[in-house]
Amino acid sequence: MNTVDECFRRATRPALLSLLVPLLSLGTGCGDAEPGDALEAPLASGAQAASDANLYDSFTRPNHDSRLGSLEQGVHGWTSTPYWGSAWGILSGRAWLAKDDGTWLDHYTTVPGTSDVRVMVTLAALGQYSGLTFRFVDRANCWKLATDTSQGKYFLTKYVAGTQSFPLQIAQAPVAGDVLEVRASGTRIDVYINGVYKGGINDSTHQYATRVGLLASQDNLARFDEFKVYTQGTRDATLQPFRSGSVWNLPIGQEAVYADTTDLATKDFLATSLNGVSLTTWANWNQYSHPITFAANTDPWATVTDYNDSSRSGAYYVPATATIADGSDKHMHIINPPRTFIDEAWATTRQSPTAYSVGRHHTIDLYGSGLGPRAGVRAYGGSAVGGLIRAWETTSTHAKYTGKIQHALAIAVDRTQLYYSGGYSGYDSSGYGTAKGYVWPATEQDWGSETTYKGHVSMGAYFAIPPTVDLNAQGLTAEGKMVAQALQDFGAYVTDATVGCVTFYVEPAAPSSFVNNLRKDAPKLRSLLRRVTNNSPSTPNGPGARRVPMLPELAPPG
Repeated sequence: MNTVDECFRRATRPALLSLLVPLLSLGTGCGDAEPGDALEAPLASGAQAASDANLYDSFTRPNHDSRLGSLEQGVHGWTSTPYWGSAWGILSGRAWLAKDDGTWLDHYTTVPGTSDVRVMVTLAALGQYSGLTFRFVDRANCWKLATDTSQGKYFLTKYVAGTQSFPLQIAQAPVAGDVLEVRASGTRIDVYINGVYKGGINDSTHQYATRVGLLASQDNLARFDEFKVYTQGTRDATLQPFRSGSVWNLPIGQEAVYADTTDLATKDFLATSLNGVSLTTWANWNQYSHPITFAANTDPWATVTDYNDSSRSGAYYVPATATIADGSDKHMHIINPPRTFIDEAWATTRQSPTAYSVGRHHTIDLYGSGLGPRAGVRAYGGSAVGGLIRAWETTSTHAKYTGKIQHALAIAVDRTQLYYSGGYSGYDSSGYGTAKGYVWPATEQDWGSETTYKGHVSMGAYFAIPPTVDLNAQGLTAEGKMVAQALQDFGAYVTDATVGCVTFYVEPAAPSSFVNNLRKDAPKLRSLLRRVTNNSPSTPNGPGARRVPMLPELAPPG
């Protein structure tokens, strides 16, 4: 949201719509040149897998014969429960329960892991109640993710002193070849099947138990092709938030299809004049951007009142000096003291150190996807910090600096470029916008789009620089090339509307030298972008193997 008219986007009274068009002239959201500036806005299998940088140990089918000994990356041996002789073994290259005691008790084989862990198993052949175990103390005290072939579902089970409960059940029929995955960090447990997120819970039971392993089926039919254990992640959620499989962090797929310049959306995106509007290219930084402030428990406890929708109001720690962005958008984003959530606010007025009035407020999980519905203050319905070029990424003296931007970028375009297909501004019962034209991963578009959107670029559209483009031949500054590499490796999403420009977003704390050179190169960068036509929930950021390695998983907060 880059103009003052956006404050009415979330209003529920149709009478407010008539105010939108006159307000368009009140701001551009693109900014003016600074002194010295040169002029110039769910997850798939395999593709969503986490980086092997955190691989602790593994079993894979091709590397074993008749015994189940140590794992392959180290010397971590299996321990069977109950234990007798060679209870587990290898049959036709697959792990299985080689000796069954004839009871209906669960049979496990486990290895040392960590309490904060990611564990995966591939089910080569199904058995009743087969899968994986984690945070394993003993047979009577553990967690497991298992099949229920008779009921056609999966379930997450907790054992405490032999008593079983089912915190999560997944209505998906087990199929041979399914990849079961659990990610446990602190009290959080998340479940994935075939790389697709299926739900999660918060539970501290056996939180510090470290063993993980295989769960045999009670009918002794289960066979396992692969088993992997990962240590806890290393990525700082406050610096680069959201899951590795989020579209914000997922590298582009090598089978992504790029439109040519005859594609209507690409043509409108690249236009320098459209429907009588001149379109420049810019990078918002000192105005109309997204400042981030870290809160402490000693900061004032503030009430944040959303004047458009009281259900979105909140109360949380806000530093008295928390930055509110320059420009009429007045974004204010606060990361909470435990470093797990960010409270995003738009059209912010500080009434006192303990009271704020805002046009929209949302609390976003830094360990989530960063996507909507109703999960952020930007027009696309997701987080405002998704796609933001952060100060640490552009500051060579920062301890985490790598010289790379390893995530997709957020861009905004003029309303004359944006696409409206039908419906009226509002929301359905699930929180999705009822004015249409947006595409996944967007879940809504600007209020009043039925009268202001004039082009063919959908909110949520995904653009990237094709791999055939030689970035070294483009005459870019070092800063421009850094951004170009991100656009080629991760792409960019249309997340908002501007006036008169196509805009990138840089955190206001970033150095001016970076921004100055990015602004010089921005027109060239835009000219290289093409719409990716096969981006979808089943093929996020395009299908195929990832162009560059996946990012490490998130480290636990602390």
